[in-house]
Amino acid sequence: MPNAEVDTPLDDTAHQERQAALRALGTAFRDSGVHAMPKVGMVPGSAAVIVTIPLDEPDAQRFLIGRGLPSPDAAAPLRHLLEQHGINARVEVVEFGPGTALKVELAAGDDAVRLAALVIDRRSDAHSAALRLKAAFTGIGISKEHIFVADGAVLVGDIDIQEALALYAVLGGHSGEVDELDLDDRWDPQSWRDVETLAELLGPVVSKASGDLLASTPNPACQGCISSRSHRITLGSASPEQALLLADAIAAAGAPGATSGAGSPAV
Repeated sequence: MPNAEVDTPLDDTAHQERQAALRALGTAFRDSGVHAMPKVGMVPGSAAVIVTIPLDEPDAQRFLIGRGLPSPDAAAPLRHLLEQHGINARVEVVEFGPGTALKVELAAGDDAVRLAALVIDRRSDAHSAALRLKAAFTGIGISKEHIFVADGAVLVGDIDIQEALALYAVLGGHSGEVDELDLDDRWDPQSWRDVETLAELLGPVVSKASGDLLASTPNPACQGCISSRSHRITLGSASPEQALLLADAIAAAGAPGATSGAGSPAV
């Protein structure tokens, strides 16, 4: 006799609801720095969303255990957490490559959405600040891929010269100081000097916007690697508070009626 649970597919409405829950959960975990692999249950009667969370990563451990005491049952902290928040799920430890992972089977799409909200609520200050700064950077054409979180700090990696100029202008840097720099021809063997000058100009601007010293380190391309990458500037490590202030300054500069960009009063 055919197995109805296997042979009967989900109807479109149920499938779309599960897909929406999957997207919400995937985004929540990704923005919180917790590596998780959600997938949709594809047949009626199955779990709506199944999430695999490897247990060998620090962010996962902090999310699962928090300030509580470790448990001999690795599934117990998350199982208890979900029960506390009314999330109907089965949690078990499974083998995952050379290590182990938690397999979380969420009964319904609503349970997956509630778990997404819980993940967001437990997001670290650094990840929340990084998310705000990513949005601010994206708004002025700077790739959010430059921003990372490590050891409770927000790391702003290499931004290219055009991105650095955009940030300098938005935060009120003097256009006259950068107009004299030769930044267009990266093949010029002397252009690294102008990259260093731009980094020196950008440092005080971003430091004032972030409320404390923020590094602005030149990372010019060498003659051997200039064909594969452009000149860059690294802003370095910021506290969550600095990252939020910098994001707010960028957003305020782009607000209606705000005076921003090169040529504004010096900072």
